[in-house]
Amino acid sequence: MLSPVGSSWFFDDKVNNVQATTLNTPLHDIPVTATHTLDVWSPVTADEVRKLILSACNKTCQSDPVPTWLVKQFGCQLSPFIARLFNASLTTGCFSAKFKHAVVLPLLKKDGLDKDQLKYYRPVSNLPFLSKLLDRVIQRQLQRFLSAHSMMPIHQSAYRRYHSTKTVLLKVFNDLQLAKDRGQVSALCLLDLTAAFDTVDHELLLRRLQQTFGIGGSGALTWFVSYVLVWRDVLRGS
Repeated sequence: MLSPVGSSWFFDDKVNNVQATTLNTPLHDIPVTATHTLDVWSPVTADEVRKLILSACNKTCQSDPVPTWLVKQFGCQLSPFIARLFNASLTTGCFSAKFKHAVVLPLLKKDGLDKDQLKYYRPVSNLPFLSKLLDRVIQRQLQRFLSAHSMMPIHQSAYRRYHSTKTVLLKVFNDLQLAKDRGQVSALCLLDLTAAFDTVDHELLLRRLQQTFGIGGSGALTWFVSYVLVWRDVLRGS
């Protein structure tokens, strides 16, 4: 049987080993190319929060004080208070550490794999409902800002509305067909990064947000600093 303690050690060790390979690598020099800035977040209204609650999945985290279905049932009554809580986070640039206390479960990557081999598992974090709700508030405002100023890569399909792995496949397939019609030879190189999200350099990420995408100020950038520092502290077990 898989031990939670053993799996935790395995995943921690995996991330630490990947990070160790680039520990002495200097940070990439990021030029300042941002032409627009986002310094403060827009206040979220109770109606916006209510719609987010109703559109959310019914998943509940073990650390939630009440199940998600109950929050959705009383969304109209709770949304003004949740909106006030979220706006305090947006204006102060502070992301509560309690929102990142996740229940992590190891799940098999696919059926048929050896259940006794830790390398065949992936850790899945189940976050508190309000944490995920606040994430969506920020994600919507950030994506709206990036789209309004054409800052999203034109061929990016991840994390964009109306885009998915299907749009990637259609683009690649179409390019291959066009090349074939021109009598050209095509080669496809696929890259899979191990623990890609777990090993993102936080300082580099914050620099990129500020210098490439214009995220700044005591509201927007400070919020991301608080968010990233919370993640780092949680990963270190603080």
